[in-house]
Amino acid sequence: MHSNILEKNVPNWLYKKLNFLNDFSSLYKTRPIKNNKGGMLFTHMFYFYLILKNLKPELVIESGVYKGQSTWLIENTLPNSKIISIDIDLNKREYFSKKSEYRSLDFKYNEFKNLPDNTLVFFDDHVDHVERIKQSNFFGIKNIVLEDNYPTNEGDFQTLKQISNNFNFNHKPGFLSLTKTYYQFTKIIIKKIFLSKYNSNIDLNNINQRIRDALHNKETTSHLNDLFETYYEFPPLISNYQINEMYKSPLLQETPKDILEYSDELLDYNFITYIKLK
Repeated sequence: MHSNILEKNVPNWLYKKLNFLNDFSSLYKTRPIKNNKGGMLFTHMFYFYLILKNLKPELVIESGVYKGQSTWLIENTLPNSKIISIDIDLNKREYFSKKSEYRSLDFKYNEFKNLPDNTLVFFDDHVDHVERIKQSNFFGIKNIVLEDNYPTNEGDFQTLKQISNNFNFNHKPGFLSLTKTYYQFTKIIIKKIFLSKYNSNIDLNNINQRIRDALHNKETTSHLNDLFETYYEFPPLISNYQINEMYKSPLLQETPKDILEYSDELLDYNFITYIKLK
């Protein structure tokens, strides 16, 4: 399916991916979380490592922490950089960084002052990509990594790849999830009735993240293309049965022996994407 969001202005370092694979493989063997199912695995960790190594941002903001594997990668790749780790639920962490500043407010509610020009934000939080792009632009953050950029009819939130193909995401949560959402919304209504100083904005934002329907018009892709200085979707590392016209050719024609132990992880791929805003 043809993509309307255009690959553009690809930096030279993105063509030198294999130069970093051996070093990353050695680092990956020391990862603290051996089973990170539901989080980043080998392929996306490698590409994020590649971005960090080449951009060397003085500050990395990650939105979506989960068990903490990405936090570990950032601090071990860029030991001199600052890290802000954001997740509305930090209770799932298994790796705790002494270096990172942890915050539990949604990305858009945070206050970011005096950001370095080369600040990078990494989104793995399953929030509408267009909203995150707008918020990054508002904060003056130019370098953006999208961990999951699902194609049409995949994933659980609105992505740029879906928007590019004129697809508005329609979330279909299960009955129990909707029941919990109804309960939380009822609590908001009761608080609004009985608590005169209650501000529902953050609680309503949490509701929006539980039911992630999205609506974008046909002009959205045009606005995005105008805003992007660089747009690049990384290829799969290896070939697999899923590859079709939406996928680039895999980076590796054969799997190197030193990463064969990660064969199952190499198949995990969700169009990780690097963007630089103008």
